[in-house]
Amino acid sequence: MEILIQAKKSAADPQMKTYAQAKLEKLARHFDHILQARMELGTEKNKSLETMKVAELTVHVTGRTGNILKAVQSAEHMNEAVDLVVDKMDRQIRQHKEKLKDHRRSKPVAAIGQPSSEAGPSAVRSNGVARIKRFKMRPMTEDQAREEMDELGHAFFLFLNEDSQELNLLYRRHDGSLGLLEADLS
Repeated sequence: MEILIQAKKSAADPQMKTYAQAKLEKLARHFDHILQARMELGTEKNKSLETMKVAELTVHVTGRTGNILKAVQSAEHMNEAVDLVVDKMDRQIRQHKEKLKDHRRSKPVAAIGQPSSEAGPSAVRSNGVARIKRFKMRPMTEDQAREEMDELGHAFFLFLNEDSQELNLLYRRHDGSLGLLEADLS
Protein backbone atom coordinates (compact mmCIF):
# COMPACT_ATOMS: atom_id res chain seq x y z
CA MET A 1 0.00 0.00 0.00
CA GLU A 2 1.34 3.39 -1.00
CA ILE A 3 0.89 6.04 1.70
CA LEU A 4 0.91 9.77 0.91
CA ILE A 5 0.56 12.43 3.59
CA GLN A 6 0.30 16.07 2.56
CA ALA A 7 -0.49 19.32 4.30
CA LYS A 8 -2.72 21.87 2.65
CA LYS A 9 -1.12 25.30 2.22
CA SER A 10 1.92 24.49 4.42
CA ALA A 11 4.55 21.87 5.18
CA ALA A 12 3.39 18.94 7.30
CA ASP A 13 4.88 18.56 10.76
CA PRO A 14 7.28 15.55 10.63
CA GLN A 15 5.96 14.17 13.93
CA MET A 16 2.38 14.39 12.67
CA LYS A 17 3.38 12.68 9.40
CA THR A 18 4.94 9.82 11.38
CA TYR A 19 1.84 9.57 13.58
CA ALA A 20 -0.50 9.57 10.56
CA GLN A 21 1.66 7.01 8.71
CA ALA A 22 1.48 4.60 11.66
CA LYS A 23 -2.30 4.98 11.78
CA LEU A 24 -2.70 4.47 8.03
CA GLU A 25 -0.60 1.30 8.03
CA LYS A 26 -3.21 -0.27 10.32
CA LEU A 27 -5.88 0.04 7.61
CA ALA A 28 -4.40 -2.96 5.78
CA ARG A 29 -5.27 -5.30 8.68
CA HIS A 30 -8.86 -5.74 7.42
CA PHE A 31 -8.36 -5.54 3.68
CA ASP A 32 -5.18 -6.30 1.75
CA HIS A 33 -6.36 -4.82 -1.57
CA ILE A 34 -5.58 -1.20 -0.75
CA LEU A 35 -3.50 0.40 -3.50
CA GLN A 36 -3.04 3.87 -2.06
CA ALA A 37 -4.02 5.88 1.01
CA ARG A 38 -3.72 9.66 0.69
CA MET A 39 -4.24 11.92 3.69
CA GLU A 40 -4.43 15.70 3.50
CA LEU A 41 -4.06 17.68 6.72
CA GLY A 42 -5.25 21.25 7.06
CA THR A 43 -7.25 23.79 9.01
CA GLU A 44 -10.59 25.48 8.50
CA LYS A 45 -12.69 27.97 10.39
CA ASN A 46 -16.15 26.86 11.42
CA LYS A 47 -19.25 29.06 11.81
CA SER A 48 -18.18 30.26 15.27
CA LEU A 49 -14.80 31.29 13.76
CA GLU A 50 -12.89 28.64 15.71
CA THR A 51 -10.00 27.09 13.82
CA MET A 52 -10.51 23.35 13.45
CA LYS A 53 -7.96 20.79 12.30
CA VAL A 54 -9.14 18.76 9.32
CA ALA A 55 -7.96 15.37 8.09
CA GLU A 56 -9.18 14.19 4.67
CA LEU A 57 -8.46 10.58 3.71
CA THR A 58 -8.86 9.05 0.25
CA VAL A 59 -8.24 5.31 -0.21
CA HIS A 60 -7.98 3.57 -3.59
CA VAL A 61 -8.78 -0.16 -3.48
CA THR A 62 -8.54 -2.79 -6.19
CA GLY A 63 -11.59 -4.16 -7.89
CA ARG A 64 -12.94 -4.83 -11.35
CA THR A 65 -13.49 -1.13 -11.92
CA GLY A 66 -11.52 0.22 -8.97
CA ASN A 67 -13.07 1.95 -6.02
CA ILE A 68 -12.37 5.11 -4.10
CA LEU A 69 -13.36 5.50 -0.47
CA LYS A 70 -13.27 8.94 1.11
CA ALA A 71 -13.63 10.31 4.65
CA VAL A 72 -13.25 13.76 6.18
CA GLN A 73 -13.14 14.55 9.89
CA SER A 74 -12.36 17.67 11.89
CA ALA A 75 -11.39 18.18 15.52
CA GLU A 76 -9.73 20.67 17.83
CA HIS A 77 -6.35 18.92 17.58
CA MET A 78 -4.76 17.36 14.49
CA ASN A 79 -3.97 13.99 16.09
CA GLU A 80 -7.63 13.72 17.13
CA ALA A 81 -8.75 14.51 13.56
CA VAL A 82 -6.35 11.84 12.24
CA ASP A 83 -7.71 9.27 14.72
CA LEU A 84 -11.31 10.08 13.79
CA VAL A 85 -10.76 9.94 10.02
CA VAL A 86 -8.82 6.65 10.22
CA ASP A 87 -11.56 5.12 12.40
CA LYS A 88 -14.20 6.27 9.91
CA MET A 89 -12.21 4.85 6.98
CA ASP A 90 -11.68 1.59 8.86
CA ARG A 91 -15.47 1.21 9.13
CA GLN A 92 -15.89 2.02 5.43
CA ILE A 93 -13.27 -0.55 4.44
CA ARG A 94 -14.95 -3.23 6.55
CA GLN A 95 -18.33 -2.38 4.98
CA HIS A 96 -16.77 -2.46 1.50
CA LYS A 97 -15.23 -5.86 2.21
CA GLU A 98 -18.59 -7.22 3.43
CA LYS A 99 -20.32 -5.96 0.28
CA LEU A 100 -17.76 -7.78 -1.84
CA LYS A 101 -18.39 -11.00 0.11
CA ASP A 102 -22.16 -10.81 -0.39
CA HIS A 103 -22.80 -13.75 -2.72
CA ARG A 104 -26.57 -13.31 -2.77
CA ARG A 105 -26.46 -10.44 -5.24
CA SER A 106 -26.66 -11.12 -8.94
CA LYS A 107 -23.97 -8.56 -9.80
CA PRO A 108 -20.74 -7.85 -7.95
CA VAL A 109 -21.17 -4.82 -5.73
CA ALA A 110 -17.73 -3.56 -6.72
CA ALA A 111 -19.13 -2.77 -10.18
CA ILE A 112 -22.34 -1.08 -9.01
CA GLY A 113 -22.22 2.70 -8.83
CA GLN A 114 -18.76 2.88 -10.38
CA PRO A 115 -18.03 4.34 -13.79
CA SER A 116 -18.19 1.75 -16.55
CA SER A 117 -16.80 4.06 -19.20
CA GLU A 118 -15.85 7.66 -19.57
CA ALA A 119 -14.44 10.05 -22.11
CA GLY A 120 -10.70 10.54 -22.29
CA PRO A 121 -9.12 13.05 -19.92
CA SER A 122 -8.57 15.69 -22.59
CA ALA A 123 -11.72 15.10 -24.64
CA VAL A 124 -13.81 18.25 -24.26
CA ARG A 125 -16.95 18.53 -26.34
CA SER A 126 -17.92 21.72 -28.12
CA ASN A 127 -20.62 22.34 -25.50
CA GLY A 128 -18.00 22.36 -22.69
CA VAL A 129 -18.66 18.85 -21.29
CA ALA A 130 -15.26 17.51 -20.25
CA ARG A 131 -16.18 14.10 -18.89
CA ILE A 132 -19.00 11.60 -19.23
CA LYS A 133 -19.58 8.79 -16.76
CA ARG A 134 -21.95 5.86 -17.10
CA PHE A 135 -23.07 4.01 -14.00
CA LYS A 136 -24.72 0.69 -13.33
CA MET A 137 -27.46 1.44 -10.85
CA ARG A 138 -29.20 -0.76 -8.35
CA PRO A 139 -32.37 0.25 -6.52
CA MET A 140 -31.73 1.71 -3.07
CA THR A 141 -33.55 3.57 -0.33
CA GLU A 142 -33.04 7.26 0.40
CA ASP A 143 -31.09 6.30 3.55
CA GLN A 144 -28.75 4.05 1.55
CA ALA A 145 -28.24 6.86 -0.99
CA ARG A 146 -27.39 9.30 1.82
CA GLU A 147 -24.84 6.84 3.24
CA GLU A 148 -23.25 6.35 -0.21
CA MET A 149 -23.12 10.11 -0.78
CA ASP A 150 -21.48 10.64 2.63
CA GLU A 151 -18.97 7.82 2.05
CA LEU A 152 -17.94 9.33 -1.28
CA GLY A 153 -17.83 12.85 0.15
CA HIS A 154 -19.94 14.22 -2.71
CA ALA A 155 -22.44 17.07 -2.58
CA PHE A 156 -24.97 15.08 -4.65
CA PHE A 157 -25.87 11.48 -5.48
CA LEU A 158 -28.01 10.13 -8.34
CA PHE A 159 -29.83 6.89 -7.52
CA LEU A 160 -32.71 4.62 -8.54
CA ASN A 161 -35.33 4.90 -5.79
CA GLU A 162 -36.28 1.45 -4.51
CA ASP A 163 -39.86 2.50 -3.69
CA SER A 164 -40.80 4.48 -6.82
CA GLN A 165 -38.38 2.81 -9.31
CA GLU A 166 -37.58 6.33 -10.58
CA LEU A 167 -34.37 8.33 -10.73
CA ASN A 168 -33.83 10.63 -7.74
CA LEU A 169 -31.07 13.12 -7.02
CA LEU A 170 -30.07 13.61 -3.41
CA TYR A 171 -28.08 16.79 -2.78
CA ARG A 172 -26.60 18.75 0.10
CA ARG A 173 -28.01 22.26 0.44
CA HIS A 174 -25.96 25.33 1.43
CA ASP A 175 -27.33 25.18 4.99
CA GLY A 176 -26.13 21.57 5.36
CA SER A 177 -29.56 19.95 5.09
CA LEU A 178 -30.42 17.53 2.29
CA GLY A 179 -32.68 18.02 -0.71
CA LEU A 180 -34.23 15.39 -2.97
CA LEU A 181 -35.15 15.85 -6.64
CA GLU A 182 -37.63 13.34 -8.04
CA ALA A 183 -37.82 12.96 -11.81
CA ASP A 184 -41.30 13.14 -13.33
CA LEU A 185 -41.04 11.35 -16.68
CA SER A 186 -44.72 11.75 -17.63
